[in-house]
Amino acid sequence: MPNAAYSEPAHLDVREVWDAVRPGLEEILQQNPQLTFRPEDVYAELLEKRSLLFMSKAGWMVLSVEIDQFTGDRTLLIWLAYTFKVGGHQWSDHQEWLNLIAAGEGCRFIEARSAVPELVPYAMKHGWTLETNVYRREVEVNGK
Repeated sequence: MPNAAYSEPAHLDVREVWDAVRPGLEEILQQNPQLTFRPEDVYAELLEKRSLLFMSKAGWMVLSVEIDQFTGDRTLLIWLAYTFKVGGHQWSDHQEWLNLIAAGEGCRFIEARSAVPELVPYAMKHGWTLETNVYRREVEVNGK
């Protein structure tokens, strides 16, 4: 059952809502220094239609489609997601809608990536599975 802040996400032109999206994007980047892109990179991806921007009263999402190079399976990737009210878990309200978008794009899977450990039990409660953790370290040359 959708919460009171629920509204069907609308596909929008980034040029029309950039002033509302950019602060959230900057917040995401500040909280996740491992991310390698800049706000301008996201803007360019959206402008060139390699990704799609959807917004509702709850927040916004940037979606893209990835194709498995071996199986050809298409995955709808929730590349970025931002909620205006922190901790509200509003994205579960959009699961049915995400399924429709994924089906329309010929996707077999929907995927989200996050470095937020608190998201794991919440996501699993709502039918998601944890498939992998990524561990990374820098290459050391001559002990440095």
